[in-house]
Amino acid sequence: MFKSCVFIVEYVCSITGAVIFTFYQVFLCV
Repeated sequence: MFKSCVFIVEYVCSITGAVIFTFYQVFLCV
């Protein structure tokens, strides 16, 4: 149970990081 919780947190963190990175790239391009 604990491992699946950690997996979900890491999954959400990676998605959030990817979204922030994408917005950062768009901001630099504009």
